[in-house]
Amino acid sequence: MNIQQLSADGKVACLIKPILKVLQEAGGQLQRSEIKARITDLDDQIAEFAETEKKSQKTGNTYKEFDFKFNFALKDLLFAGLIHYTRSSPITLTEKGIYLDLDALDVEKEIIEASKPHWVQQSQSNKKSKGASQPDSEEDPQEEDLQEEEKIQDSFKEKLLAAIAKMTPKKFEAFSRALLNRMGVEFTEKGVQISNDGGIDGYGYHTDSNDFRTTRVVIQCKRYNVAPVREPEINQFLGAMNKYQADYGVFITNGRFTNSARKAAREGSPITLIDGSDLVNLVIKYELYITPVKTYVLDEFYQAEE
Repeated sequence: MNIQQLSADGKVACLIKPILKVLQEAGGQLQRSEIKARITDLDDQIAEFAETEKKSQKTGNTYKEFDFKFNFALKDLLFAGLIHYTRSSPITLTEKGIYLDLDALDVEKEIIEASKPHWVQQSQSNKKSKGASQPDSEEDPQEEDLQEEEKIQDSFKEKLLAAIAKMTPKKFEAFSRALLNRMGVEFTEKGVQISNDGGIDGYGYHTDSNDFRTTRVVIQCKRYNVAPVREPEINQFLGAMNKYQADYGVFITNGRFTNSARKAAREGSPITLIDGSDLVNLVIKYELYITPVKTYVLDEFYQAEE
């Protein structure tokens, strides 16, 4: 069933096992942003849910319902004793979460229903926190449940992705080459282009400073604002890589890759996939065409007491 058609609890429930799965596969600890990226890679329906925007009928503001359901799912897992985290720490599996058998887990009974008394208790103990219990209406979710730092980061990332989406294809190729250059790839003047658009948008070399090994690298750039990158485009890129005897390829998009595209990238010559989420994180890491600004937010200590 389409996630959008599920009940409020159903939308939260569909995120529980994927969150636990990626945490177990990662050894038990990930940042929130890493979990979001990995669960959207796992399931195309979750990826579509994560991209869907809604507009509040009360305020007119747009929001992503996925962000709120994701945070509710984390709280449910916290109440169930499967994870723990603090305001700014990574999400970490408890010992119970590490050894949990996901195949045998009854999400509805063991997580969703078991967590409801905790939501009621939290709502009663902190009446000012409107986000402490799941809202009945899906039209205007309360943003108080989101971490302040996360909201700031998400807002910047959305602006960055929106700016990238407005680039012309040629500018996006130049932008992608600039990013790979920051990451150690030296592009040559060799212009490589295949006539049927299954081509290569950059050809260069990467030298590993540890073992002095030089590898041939080719890149493909696709600025997609609607459809995701699918398996045929990966297969086409693999053919182009083989033609130019590349040691590995880098496929960059501002959108996302379907599950089948990711599987195809693992079956042939080595391909590194960089989607929109990876792209903004790399731009931030290498400070590519951005200016970092330091700011502060108040901790809970400064909240007024009555």
